[in-house]
Amino acid sequence: MSLESAPWLSTLALAGWVVACVAAGLGWRWRQRLAQQTELLESERQRVSELFDRLGIAHWRRDLDTQQLWWSDVFRRMHGIGPDEPAERAVAIRLLVEEDRARVGQELDEAYRRGHGETHYRLRRPDGTVSHHLLRIVVTHDPVSGHRVAYGVNIDISDRVRLQEELRQRGAYLEAIVQHLPMGLSVFDRHLKLRVWNAEFGRVLELPPELLHEGVDFDDLIRVPAQRGEYGAVDVEEAVAQRRALALRFEPHRLERTRPNGRTHLVMGEPIRRDGEVVGFVTTYTDLTEQRRERQRLEQALDVLRTLVDNIPVGVSMVDGNLKVQVWNERLLELLELPRALVEQEGVTLVDMFRYNVARGEYGPTDDPAALVRAMTERALRFEPHRFERMRPNGRVLEVHGEPLRTGGFVTLYTDVTERRRAQAEIERLAHTDTLTGLANRTGFLSALQQALAARARHGSLLALLFIDLDRFKTINDSLGHEAGDAVLRDSAARLRARLRTSDLVGRLGGDEFVVALPDLSDETQAARVALPLLEALSAPFEVRLGGGSLQRVYLTPSIGIALAPRDADTANELLRCADLAMYSAKSEGGAAWRYFTPAMNDAVLLRIERETRLREAIHDEALELHYQPIHGLREGLPLLGFEALVRWPQPDGTLLPPAQFIPLAEESAELIEALSRWVIGTAAAQLQAWRTQHPGLVLSVNLSARQFDRAGLAERVLEAVAAAVPDSEHATQPLLGLEFEITEGAMMRDPRRADTELQRLRAAGATVAIDDFGTGYSSLAYLKHLPIDRLKVDRTFVRDLDRDADDAAIVLAAVELAHRLGHTAVAEGVERPTQLHALRAMGCDAVQGYGFAMPMPARQIPAYLRGVTEGQHRRWLSGPHNAAASAST
Repeated sequence: MSLESAPWLSTLALAGWVVACVAAGLGWRWRQRLAQQTELLESERQRVSELFDRLGIAHWRRDLDTQQLWWSDVFRRMHGIGPDEPAERAVAIRLLVEEDRARVGQELDEAYRRGHGETHYRLRRPDGTVSHHLLRIVVTHDPVSGHRVAYGVNIDISDRVRLQEELRQRGAYLEAIVQHLPMGLSVFDRHLKLRVWNAEFGRVLELPPELLHEGVDFDDLIRVPAQRGEYGAVDVEEAVAQRRALALRFEPHRLERTRPNGRTHLVMGEPIRRDGEVVGFVTTYTDLTEQRRERQRLEQALDVLRTLVDNIPVGVSMVDGNLKVQVWNERLLELLELPRALVEQEGVTLVDMFRYNVARGEYGPTDDPAALVRAMTERALRFEPHRFERMRPNGRVLEVHGEPLRTGGFVTLYTDVTERRRAQAEIERLAHTDTLTGLANRTGFLSALQQALAARARHGSLLALLFIDLDRFKTINDSLGHEAGDAVLRDSAARLRARLRTSDLVGRLGGDEFVVALPDLSDETQAARVALPLLEALSAPFEVRLGGGSLQRVYLTPSIGIALAPRDADTANELLRCADLAMYSAKSEGGAAWRYFTPAMNDAVLLRIERETRLREAIHDEALELHYQPIHGLREGLPLLGFEALVRWPQPDGTLLPPAQFIPLAEESAELIEALSRWVIGTAAAQLQAWRTQHPGLVLSVNLSARQFDRAGLAERVLEAVAAAVPDSEHATQPLLGLEFEITEGAMMRDPRRADTELQRLRAAGATVAIDDFGTGYSSLAYLKHLPIDRLKVDRTFVRDLDRDADDAAIVLAAVELAHRLGHTAVAEGVERPTQLHALRAMGCDAVQGYGFAMPMPARQIPAYLRGVTEGQHRRWLSGPHNAAASAST
């Protein structure tokens, strides 16, 4: 470059310096202006933020390029975020209800992408409540930094959401009400466009469902029934136009319309006004078809009711709440003998009827008629249900039944029960009377006795109760028949009545049991002074007519028990029990006597009950024992024929109770004696089977109770007991082989025919039969010779002194010879001395048993006795002096 160019270069350098200076100045000014704009922008932002805070508007901003986030104070308070917590998206998202978190995050990102958007979310507050919020977002460029910045405003819309929910619920309620109204409903606006309706509206008018929608025109709907001809034979469009013209008047109307299908509807319309201006019309359509039918049915029912009231056999009256008579019938006039003019007068009341009845003395004499009417009126005005019987002066008995009406008033029925009461009185009398004798039966006597005891307690007097039982009455029934027995009972009742005072009570409890109550006694001995003539009267012979017409004289005696009140008891049942015990005491001593009750009798009964209970338990627990007494033949060597099984009852003190002390107790109960006999038979059968394996010829005797013959099927029950005890018997066709059953003469004579049948069955099953205690009872030789018997057992009472007393020897000899002549064998019981045995052998007796050979022994001792018989030890007592044990019952 030449030197000439230097000035230019200098100029150029100067210009560069100037430009640099200008550029520096411009840069400084630009930075100053940017700072000013930034400061202004931040100030504006601060001012807007403060304004939002003052308005309570939560807001925030986010720099989408730097991800810097800022929250206003209101935003933090709204969301429960502390001032020290960093502004981070994750912090805010965590506060949301869990179900909203993912959705809100997605919608935020979508708004950032689009540049605007909104979302709603829920916050769960510390107290458990949930708040609802609306978030609106806009994205813009920062004029200073040029960054994309998102601004958000959060609005708490909980109240709005709550209001919307309430509006939705109310709308649902209104919709439900409209849809469930029992009538059709329609609402048209001022332009006759359908706005509200229910399903019943379409059903009543039979409109097609597809036609029913909001905004449908009135004409379109009314055209459907017009086309069906429901408005008469007119042009369809003309009919539509007419109906539209009427509707546009918006006038209230009410009419009934019967449609072609036969159903009648009540149509009611009212205009809807707002600020005095019509804005629509509401119409209801109520189906009156069933109501009309119900009205017709009601009218028919009222007609039937009127006819019924006029024709039922009871009097009817009905009054309203003011006691004015509304309904009455002819039967009422007849039963109460009321004049027709009284009930037909205008405005007649129940009070008028009260006055009429009081005046004619219907309710009896009164000194103050007005007071009686007032009292009856006050009672009637209480309208209380009542039922009572009233006897009119003419003797007619009326049952009066009144019931209040729900609608007010009262209805009363009057039923004539005169004949019913007479019949009931007769039934009551029969229910308390013994039809055979005409005396009071158990129910009637106990009722009268209770009254007499109550009177005795009031007066402090004595009362005696006599319990009377006829001895041997069963014999009359069994031998002469029930007609003869009934005649004896009727005659006994007549004899009792004839010898008692009219104030005395007499009754029949049943069977041959009579009771007499003697009230108002001055001392206890009077009861005995009455019992004595009754004893004599009932001991006199009775004459009964037999089937052929002949008269038969029979003799009976009474047993009488006497109990005194209050000495022995003060209640009817307890007094009866005491007298019953006294009667049994008299009967147990032979009858034909009277006895006063004593506490010892009660103690004896209690002891018997206690012993019976223990016996039942002993049978159930198999706590009884069988002892066995040997029976020997009176042949060479005195061979052992078998044993008699005798039951023993072990006692707690170690003693053994013999059968004579508990068998009678068992025989008082058919069930108990059956249980005892079943155990004895089964045990004996099992023991016999065990013995017969080594001693096949042994026979085991078992006693049968007389009570067992009272029930049919004795043989069957015996076979069942043996089968249960010996289920695998080798004698299937004759399971009773080896068993002998002993019965008394009395048992056979209770019912000889039944005894014959049962004994034949026992023998057919392999058993033999013996008559026990022969000679001590009453037996008929005619029956005896025909009964299936194998042997007679002569009672020990005759054997005891036969070697010392000629009469006893003669009786035993006769019994032995009788047995032989009838084809039976004879067994003598109670043999204790050699002289007895020698005498019996001389008489031809076949077998003997007694303490001379052995006392009854338990089964465990039998093997030793059998060995002794084999060795001949059972004969040693015959060769020397023998001190036999005293006789005992076996």
